[in-house]
Amino acid sequence: GDLSPWANYLAQAELALPADNAWVTTARDARAKLVSDFAAHRDLTKVPAMRQALEKLKKDYIAAYIGLHTKARLGVSEDKAKAGLTKDVRLVSLNRLATIDLMPSGQLTEFQDRMAGLKSCYQLTEGELATSPVCPHCQFRPVNETLGFASAANQLSTLDSKLDELLAGWTQTLLDNLDDPIIQGNLELLKAADHKQIETFIASKSLPEPLTAEFIAAVRDALSGLTKEIVKVADIQAALLAGGSPTTPDELKARFDKFIAERTRGKDASKLRFIVE
Repeated sequence: GDLSPWANYLAQAELALPADNAWVTTARDARAKLVSDFAAHRDLTKVPAMRQALEKLKKDYIAAYIGLHTKARLGVSEDKAKAGLTKDVRLVSLNRLATIDLMPSGQLTEFQDRMAGLKSCYQLTEGELATSPVCPHCQFRPVNETLGFASAANQLSTLDSKLDELLAGWTQTLLDNLDDPIIQGNLELLKAADHKQIETFIASKSLPEPLTAEFIAAVRDALSGLTKEIVKVADIQAALLAGGSPTTPDELKARFDKFIAERTRGKDASKLRFIVE
């Protein structure tokens, strides 16, 4: 009864951390030793020493939890940076480009999911954790989250760089498709203003600023003769592994050729564009 406040707190704390966390191992070992010693001796004079040991475990937990919380959550400055990233002109451009059928929009969805997964919390104090083993503001439980190798702040920086990578890749995708002979023929059918916009883009290799609805509509019209075929990486992997592994180079090539033949059957291959997601 005397030790129950510490015992209850530590039991809840243990459930909040992954089973392989160093503190969990220490807490289990300490609990086993305390129970064993008390059961063996039933010496109430040892209760203060036991209480002291449990209090140390609690302080160590608070330190460990705050470290994980700091890693998994964005602070004040990072929260402002995330808010700025959601309104970034590059992201606005990608969202507009995603309305063009041939764009690999799955990449943008993945980016937005990763950004949404970065949560902000900067109110937690040690005093609050002394009362409850879980943050009262964001209910952070490390056992339920995948922290990965990078902190939330570092992941935010990575996402910022990812925006540049996506925009550059999508720009090149547009340039490559607009350079197709079939599409070049389509350009002549566009209105003069639309034709000029696309020719300017091809010549400069840079998207217009701002990225207008008129430009998006012109590109969409120019690429309208092409057909998008979405291919999942898992589909390609399954096709290459069909028949077992390891395999010879010729057999692997035959499997891939068969996969492509199946996905293009009944379609005009010259107008087909694969989007790998």
